[in-house]
Amino acid sequence: MSQEIIDFMHPKSRIGSQNMAHPFNEVIDTAPERIDALPSEFIDRETADDQSELEFQQNGTRTHRPLPMMVDWRREVCNFLDMSDTCTDHDIRVQLESASERLSEYESLKRLAFAKQGPPRVQVINQVECQRNKAERGLYLDTPWVVESGPQQAHLRCSRLIDNLELYLERNKEITCIIYRDYSCCGHSPLTRNSDHPEAIHGVVASSLRVSEHVSIVSYELRMAWKALIANDVDPTEDITHPEKKKHDDQDTRHPYLWWFHHRQDIKLWSSVLDRESQKQIRVFQSYLEESLGDEWAKVDELLSSAKVTTQYLDYVFAPGQILISRLEGPTVAQSKAYTTISWPRSRSVEVSHWKFDGNFQRFFGSIDISPPSSTTGEYSINSMLVYPMQYATEDVVLALRERGKTFWKCRRRNYVCVLGTSDDHLYDASSGSRFMIDTATYKQMHPPANNQPPPLPYHDELGPELMSQDDPPTYLGDGFIMCLPTSLNGFNMQKKEWVKLEVAYFQEVAWNDEAFDLLVMEPKTKELVEAVVTNHVDDDRNTDVIHGKGNGLFILLHGGPGTGKTLTAESVAEITKKPLYRVTCGDIGTKAEEVERYLEVVLLLGKTWGCVVLLDEADVFLEQRKLDNLDRNALVSVFLRVLEYYDGILILTSNRVGIFDEAFKSRIQLNLRYENLGEPQRRQIWENFINRLERLESERLRQVENQTLTGVIGGPHSAPRFGVDITSIRQQIDELAKPALNGREIRNTISTARQLATFRKEKLAYEHLEACIAESHKFERYIKSLKRGFSADQIKSDQQER
Repeated sequence: MSQEIIDFMHPKSRIGSQNMAHPFNEVIDTAPERIDALPSEFIDRETADDQSELEFQQNGTRTHRPLPMMVDWRREVCNFLDMSDTCTDHDIRVQLESASERLSEYESLKRLAFAKQGPPRVQVINQVECQRNKAERGLYLDTPWVVESGPQQAHLRCSRLIDNLELYLERNKEITCIIYRDYSCCGHSPLTRNSDHPEAIHGVVASSLRVSEHVSIVSYELRMAWKALIANDVDPTEDITHPEKKKHDDQDTRHPYLWWFHHRQDIKLWSSVLDRESQKQIRVFQSYLEESLGDEWAKVDELLSSAKVTTQYLDYVFAPGQILISRLEGPTVAQSKAYTTISWPRSRSVEVSHWKFDGNFQRFFGSIDISPPSSTTGEYSINSMLVYPMQYATEDVVLALRERGKTFWKCRRRNYVCVLGTSDDHLYDASSGSRFMIDTATYKQMHPPANNQPPPLPYHDELGPELMSQDDPPTYLGDGFIMCLPTSLNGFNMQKKEWVKLEVAYFQEVAWNDEAFDLLVMEPKTKELVEAVVTNHVDDDRNTDVIHGKGNGLFILLHGGPGTGKTLTAESVAEITKKPLYRVTCGDIGTKAEEVERYLEVVLLLGKTWGCVVLLDEADVFLEQRKLDNLDRNALVSVFLRVLEYYDGILILTSNRVGIFDEAFKSRIQLNLRYENLGEPQRRQIWENFINRLERLESERLRQVENQTLTGVIGGPHSAPRFGVDITSIRQQIDELAKPALNGREIRNTISTARQLATFRKEKLAYEHLEACIAESHKFERYIKSLKRGFSADQIKSDQQER
């Protein structure tokens, strides 16, 4: 081995006993192990001689020094440097010098690592990308500036390039986090130009080419402090939640740092319980936010405090955990939908959740557009947007949505409601207060999928049977459940006998008319009997029939002339029993036996399911005596008898031709009531009832006038005339009104026509208007009687043995 290499390897050389390795990374990682692996003979001989002499002086004996081993130093050095032992001495010398330089650099970095670090700081790094030349992308410490170059004469340049980010961070241990500002130039998108800016080049400022900004955490201390802050923000009932709560390990958040904006006050409280170093780390980042966004946040605070915003700051309005009110489906409160936000806004949309119902409640997820009003510039009210957070809604809107949610919860099971719609609603009349049965399970059963279509998958029950059985909605879900329920439900119109989609906001509890039965003009004993049988209807468990399922129904036959109170009796029975009235006419049923059977089975099934009072009005066609010469009619009667046999609800039949009834029906009718033509006392009582109602409506009208709440004409068949009612003049002539032989329906029609006449004349409703209408009605009756040679309708039907 050459003396030159031996001298280089001597401990007193410029490398000395420092660790050596081939690449720099191996020097850092494996140099100590490589030093330990060197032969023990790689030691200065003088050290061994001195040790032997010392032992002789102390012990009086001289130890024999072992014979030196023959070591191939050249081979050992080559192995240490990962070189071939056939290389030249010059090559070995070059590699030793290179290892020495790298080892010196390692020691320098090591000293820097253990040197005292500066105070924690935030480092801004600008990431610039040229769309025309992707190779020019890089990380820079200085702020970009614009030069006249590229297709748009606006190319970005920087000078302080970071070649190795890891090495840069290793040399700058005080950096706690990096703010990455992303710039893009030379693209195809039109540029925002501002010629008045002093730094503008062709009207372009470098800041206008910034496309995004985000923070990446570097220091372990800040990472732990940030996690501690996030841990305080985990309550699902809070209005604000962190967007990365479930995946916050990456610790990224983006400009304009909405989470920090919305939690400024909370962060002060949360930071107070952290250790001193963590508080210092948090303050460093907060200082950057105050410096870079302080003015912007102050402007946003000013706008939001007045419930206003500009398009530039629109993202500040929205945050996860908010309740959004959407008018995308319609402008009214009844059509407004509510959603719960589950993300921060991005690209003028936000991810939301809401609830759907098909008998089960399931939460669904999607996104909703939060674009600003198209025709608005500058500042605008937040609640003027089609989608806005609940905290900017009026109190009336919030209360209405909460009440709608509570009403929906009541309708999760079967519920009978009254619907008061708007005046221009074609589905239901606002003045009449139509009644609907809400029953989602029955609706699904009656509306199966079309042919060859698989049934839709039922919703997953996210509440469970225990919560579904409670009277009140689950409180732990808060407004995120009760306000975010659907706006509509399918309901069965008991008058039109059809399913329609109804807005839940118009639902009201049914106001049962308890006085309807009391006002019914009927013999007291007969009225008592009717009330007794309908209020004490024998249920299925206490029936007296030998065969189970038979004889449980209550069938009542009401027969008599028109306008004598048959239909009113059935309606009154439904009111006092607080049951829905399902009214069926012959036109609804049809004339073919198969159709009749199917229809009746559906009607009676609904009647049983909903506990209805079923009214079969004008049931003559199904009750007529069977004859040998009419097999089709016989089939109808047989079907009707068979279907009724096992019906165990309340069924009321009305007819004015009882004389043609088939004998088989007589044994099935539990109660038969005969309605005679009205006499003068009965007519007087009916007139009195109508006058009392007009008087109450007139009092209500006067109160509305006093409160200045009356707007326009109050429509509807039961409302007071616009110009009032002269109750005194009508009461004084009540005996005269009772003399004409009018039935109940004709008396009602007379009052309705007289009201219209009074309104046309712009007069109060008085006796003169009623008298004029009665006179015209008499003309028609006299003409009809003359056509029938002086016989009344009752006399003719009696001669025909029908009544």
